[in-house]
Amino acid sequence: MAPTPATSSGPIVVMKLGSSVLRQSADLPAAVHAIYRCLCRGERVVAVVSALGNTTNELISLAGQVADAHQDPPHPEGFATLLSTGETTAMALLCVALQRAGIPAAGLDADRAGLRAEGPLLDAELTKLDRDAILEVLALRPVVVLPGFVARAPAGAICLLGRGGSDLTALFVAAQLDAARCVLCKDVDGIFDADPKDTESARRYAQISFDDAMEHPAQVVQAKAVRYAASRALRFDVKRLDADRATTVGAARTELAPTPTSPTRPLRVALLGLGTVGWAVYRELAIAPRFEVVGIAVRDRAKHAFDAVPDELIATDPWEVADRDCDLLIELIGGFEPATRIIARALGRGQHVVTANKAVIAECGERLERLADSHAAHFAYAAAVGGAVPMLEHLIALAADGPPRAISGVLNGTCNFVLDQIAQGAGFEQAVAEAQTAGFAEADPTLDLDGSDAAQKLAIIARLGMGEALAWRTISRRGIDRGVVDQVRVAQANNSIVRLVASCERGSGGVLARVEPIVLPSSHPLARVGGAGNCLITELDDGNRHVLRGAGAGRWPTAESVLSDVFRVARRCETRDSGVDRFLSTRRAGQRRAG
Repeated sequence: MAPTPATSSGPIVVMKLGSSVLRQSADLPAAVHAIYRCLCRGERVVAVVSALGNTTNELISLAGQVADAHQDPPHPEGFATLLSTGETTAMALLCVALQRAGIPAAGLDADRAGLRAEGPLLDAELTKLDRDAILEVLALRPVVVLPGFVARAPAGAICLLGRGGSDLTALFVAAQLDAARCVLCKDVDGIFDADPKDTESARRYAQISFDDAMEHPAQVVQAKAVRYAASRALRFDVKRLDADRATTVGAARTELAPTPTSPTRPLRVALLGLGTVGWAVYRELAIAPRFEVVGIAVRDRAKHAFDAVPDELIATDPWEVADRDCDLLIELIGGFEPATRIIARALGRGQHVVTANKAVIAECGERLERLADSHAAHFAYAAAVGGAVPMLEHLIALAADGPPRAISGVLNGTCNFVLDQIAQGAGFEQAVAEAQTAGFAEADPTLDLDGSDAAQKLAIIARLGMGEALAWRTISRRGIDRGVVDQVRVAQANNSIVRLVASCERGSGGVLARVEPIVLPSSHPLARVGGAGNCLITELDDGNRHVLRGAGAGRWPTAESVLSDVFRVARRCETRDSGVDRFLSTRRAGQRRAG
């Protein structure tokens, strides 16, 4: 296998996350969900953050306590440095939250991003951005986080951009990067003709002109930021973090949006499984007003006695929970049966289903999709392959324009861990035992080590990416065993790394698929993932390659992928013109073309 450059591609979206959205650290998961949604669409994200909640005001108050009462403002350089710590903290916390979800991200301060400004230290004007530095990072990681409101003055001092500075930073960055979209996330659904908090009759603008936005009494976006956008003819959206609807600010004339229909009731959810992933999913659903959990199936009720879950929700019979009045069934119990029959029955009733069960999808995915389509139900399983790496969404989008020539990936974290331990001197049995102790391997790791797990995932990849229905058991597979120790040692001597690689490629006789340990140059993208890391490379007929990487397993990465599907279903239920319907039609079109 020839070396592949480790590059990521896709349009850039600049997303501003202000203090009205990030009010406290508990709001960070919602920001992660919004960013992940962009990644699932094949976009790269530059997130511009403000300090959390009331942090800036608290820092101003703190400065006032130690400043000379007769000095106004108190020491501009020190004051700017103090206030910038709020943005730096928010940037770091969002990076931590993204990392927990298995999403590769980099936080760049004003120096590394090359953000430069001129003018008063407390109300400066942005003049420069190191475009190349940001694009270089985005080539390796799909998310970059920048501080809003902060830049460097010509002499090197930290300076602030004044009121509305984070909006201005987001728009400035979008212009400099030629971003496909710029979204300013607020605590409202857009810009309204009256304050929606004061009157139910307030109407949202579908679009508003630059001039009208600058004169709008609520100043949802500060005039200086709108003025900058107008000078660059830079259209942008104003929206709530988790909403589809937005107000577009641009050169077009101002128009009100149609009067919305009455709000929908919460989506009733039955959750099968409250284990490592299930608990993370439940925790998010329990605090989201658009969902109502009506039942949870567990194997052992006693294990969850202290999980702060209402007792009436819990049952030990998954069939009984699935029979409760629900719109959406989330299956996280694993195994082939009874999961397959429960899923089939739910879809046959027209209920939506989200699952992370690769065994079910590899064996029966095509049949279950037909069942879902015939009953107008959505069947989603992004978490079955890749964890927080949006592999299936990526492949579906590519297949709509024709299947790729070849796909290869590292899809099994257990084998990654074992191979890394061997490279560090462990024997095979010792490496497997350490993987079990670290939680990377099951008590019986056979399906991971013999390549079955990777083959199941490859069968799903081949069907969605290439339109080829492969029985996973027929895929040529050679896992790792004691004999891999010598292979690892020889590879090390040649500055190479062994990885269990799953691959498929189109040929004259159809699609050839295999799973096998391969020696790779240490610089190869597939060689550079270890532990729970997964990586997928798709190669197109024109020679272009796409590389996706991130955490492919673990509580939070898998939960993030499951929740992404759940939120997509919720949006479908709220409006028929939704991302899910487009997702479904794209998937079908891709399968027709690939087939």
